[in-house]
Amino acid sequence: MRKLYIIFCISCICTFYSSAVAQTIWTGSKTTFTKADGADWTQAANQDRITTNVWITRANSQGIFNIVLESGFDNTHRDSPKDTEWAFGIASNYESLTFNNWATTINNLPLSNMLNQNMVLHLITDNIYIDIKFTSWSSGGSGGSGGFSYERSTDHTLSNDDFTLNESIKLHPNPSYSFIKVLNINPTETYKIYNILGVQLTQGSLKQSNQIDIQNLKSGIYILQLNSGKALRFVKK
Repeated sequence: MRKLYIIFCISCICTFYSSAVAQTIWTGSKTTFTKADGADWTQAANQDRITTNVWITRANSQGIFNIVLESGFDNTHRDSPKDTEWAFGIASNYESLTFNNWATTINNLPLSNMLNQNMVLHLITDNIYIDIKFTSWSSGGSGGSGGFSYERSTDHTLSNDDFTLNESIKLHPNPSYSFIKVLNINPTETYKIYNILGVQLTQGSLKQSNQIDIQNLKSGIYILQLNSGKALRFVKK
C-alpha cells in the first residue's frame, strides 16, 4: 500500500512539473544573430542570449556552445550547446521530429548539412521550440576564425508588433552590471521590466534621475516597457 502511495505522489509531481514547464513555440518575427570572424566570444555582443539559460556563441574554431554552462565546445562528449537539442524541420511539427545534440544532428558536416536548411532548436530547461536557419559558417582553417550567423524566430509576445521601438530613446550603459539610465525621456515616465519569457519582474518610476537599479536581476536579456508604450531591450551582465 505504501509503495502505491509513493508511486502516486511521484506521478502527481511529474504531472505538476510538466504543466508548470509547458512547451512553447516561438512564432514571433525573425531576428538575425551574427558572430564575426575573430570576435571575442566572451563579450555579450557576440552571444545570442536567447533566455537566461541559453547563450549561444562560438570560439575561433570548432562548434557552437552555451556559454552559460560551458566555456567552449565540448569536443569529448560533443553535446554542446548544453541544455539544447536540435532537429531538421519546423517548430510547429516538433512532436514528429527526432531531436539530438547539435553535432549529431548536422552529422559533423556544418557547411553541407546545415546552411539554409530549416532547423528547430529546443531549449530543454525552458521547454521552448524555435525555428532557426544557419546562413553562414566560417570553417576556421589553421588560424581559426569562428564566424557564423543564423536567423531564428522570437517570442511573439515580445515582438515589434507588440512593442513600438523608438530609436530616440536610448539606454546607457547597455549591457550593464548595476544600473541603466534612460536617455531622452520624460522623467515622469513609469516603467515595467519583463524577462525574455514575458514575465513581469519589477516596476517603478524614472523620477528625476532617469536611472533604474538592476543589481538584483540575473544575467540575461530583458525588456524595459514605458507607460507611453515604448519598449527597449537591455542586457544585464
